[in-house]
Amino acid sequence: MAKVAKRTKKFVKNKLEQELQQRREHKKRSAHVRERQAKQTRRAASAPAPRDDDDEEPVQEATETPAMGVDEFLQGGFREGMESESDEDDEAGDDDGLDEMEDVSDDEEGHAQDLEKLKETDPEFYKYLQENDEDLLKFGQGEDDAEDADEDVDEDADEEEAVPLVTPAMLKQWQQALLQQHSLRALRRLLLAFRSAVHTGDEENEYAYRIEDGAVFSKVLITALKYMPHVVEHHVPARRLADGRFKVPTHTKRWSTLVRPIRSYFLSVVHLLKTMPEADMVYVALTESAKMIPYLHQDRRVARDYIKQLLQHWSSGEDKVRLAAFSCLYVATASAADEMVDFCLKGAYHTLVRSTKQTTPHTMPNIVLMKNTACELYTLHPDAAYQQAFGFIRQLAISLRNCLKLKTKEQFQGVLNWPYVHCLDFWSMVLAKTCCDEREERGPSYMRPLIYPLVQVALGVARLVPISRYFPLRLHIVRAMLRVMQATHVYIPLAALVLEVFESPEFQRRAKGATLKPLDLATTFRAPVAYVRTRIYAEQLAEEFAFVLHEFLATQARSIAFPELVIPIVVQLRRVLKTGHSARLAESLRTVLDKVQQNAAWIEQRRQGIEFAPRDHAQVARFLANEPAEAPLQAALRLARKVRAQRQKLLEQTAHVVGDDEE
Repeated sequence: MAKVAKRTKKFVKNKLEQELQQRREHKKRSAHVRERQAKQTRRAASAPAPRDDDDEEPVQEATETPAMGVDEFLQGGFREGMESESDEDDEAGDDDGLDEMEDVSDDEEGHAQDLEKLKETDPEFYKYLQENDEDLLKFGQGEDDAEDADEDVDEDADEEEAVPLVTPAMLKQWQQALLQQHSLRALRRLLLAFRSAVHTGDEENEYAYRIEDGAVFSKVLITALKYMPHVVEHHVPARRLADGRFKVPTHTKRWSTLVRPIRSYFLSVVHLLKTMPEADMVYVALTESAKMIPYLHQDRRVARDYIKQLLQHWSSGEDKVRLAAFSCLYVATASAADEMVDFCLKGAYHTLVRSTKQTTPHTMPNIVLMKNTACELYTLHPDAAYQQAFGFIRQLAISLRNCLKLKTKEQFQGVLNWPYVHCLDFWSMVLAKTCCDEREERGPSYMRPLIYPLVQVALGVARLVPISRYFPLRLHIVRAMLRVMQATHVYIPLAALVLEVFESPEFQRRAKGATLKPLDLATTFRAPVAYVRTRIYAEQLAEEFAFVLHEFLATQARSIAFPELVIPIVVQLRRVLKTGHSARLAESLRTVLDKVQQNAAWIEQRRQGIEFAPRDHAQVARFLANEPAEAPLQAALRLARKVRAQRQKLLEQTAHVVGDDEE
């Protein structure tokens, strides 16, 4: 028995019962007509013969339509009743409703003028046409109408039971119709071919077209990605509002016609992003689909699937793909509704946390990129950013509280890990960016109340395990808090954390010699046991903590209270110099002490002529506001950063990376 065609299956499923019912009714009507005709015949036979002028045209006898069995029906006898069916049945299996889309007649006048305007409205798309499809821009009167060609293709497809094959000529006809007339019918055909292309190899479902040539496959993908924004923007142009969101004319007939094609487009793009291994094609899909984001938020389920794929490519892959994914994510977050904003921010944070489990010199650049870009997302919507940040910082605080309360190994492992450290560093970046002077010129920052709880959590983690192996962890936390101090001008007592390191056995006892390589402290939060009490480890700690102490003092270098602020620090530093055994530490601290004394004298000289009391906070805040010169500590710090950058390049070439086995 021959294989039943797909269209036959669809007809049997959807219209067979209706067709059989119509044939039963037709049979009853035919019997009634025959009975009535028989009565008229008998009545006419008994009546006298009519006159010649009264002759009437004889009634034509109705022919009876023979009944059809199911076997005959399945063999193809139903085709007589399908002649009037629309061509929407020729692409079966369209679960997103593209087959039910009605075409809207396009105004055929002024297409040449539209193409000229294309240079100004969408120069990128016009440039693409010039480079790849220049012949589409040169159409004239001698060319065949693209819409008629589409209808011919549909008629040919109706005559064939096999799935039609996409050819370069067919694709070119669609391109001409889209470019010349912005045809929605051609757009429907293209999207069906696009969906068939992205599902190539999927044998579970049948689709409207089949693609067998690799060049045609790539051309279908590129055409759908590049032409779709151009056509949709022509029919329903989106307008960007002052708050960054888009206004789409959703109450028009054109929009109701385009809802399902837009949904089909994004479903295909999501599947393409899931399965496409080539980075170049993924990059094109991301950059072109970004133009369709204004039309995405009408379908939240599809929007969520699309954003999940953006997050996936943002966290892995080549740099250009990751940046393109973030660009789409940024536009989607900026223009989304409140519910989708929360979904984007929460998804970005969770993706960042998952990406920080393995922190090595190879993954660190990617982690830094993710933290910097995710920080940008949290500056878009103040209310949503505050709620998300409050909840996540609270989770960090709860983990620390459970660790201090229960003191179990599992609780310590929940805090002493790379994701926790990166979370503290990330929120310090967010607070530093949202609470800086530039943003607070327009008013107090919405995130400023979160500085205090974040600082409390950070200081608690820094002192959680006060042994020398965890001094790299303390170093990471001190740097994160320094970032907050430098951006927000909030005083955080970090000097005690640094001085405790200088008074530890690493510097108060003689170090032992070792032939170990220097540690890569940027990717280390717990030093191996072999490095404890060694000279190489002590020298690294001395250099790093002396530098962060210099940075801390530089944040207060222009404070009117600097001479009094540094008194306890100077006393402790001098005691460390007397009792310590590290020559590198002594050299670094003497430089810092010298600059501290110079800075204190510089402040005392400039506050001799003041006439306000310490309780006058406004005058205290404006102290040295008009002083153009740098403070001695600030000038020394600028020079030290240049020297440090040069040393860091040399250190990266010989630094030792801590492996999991050593931890």
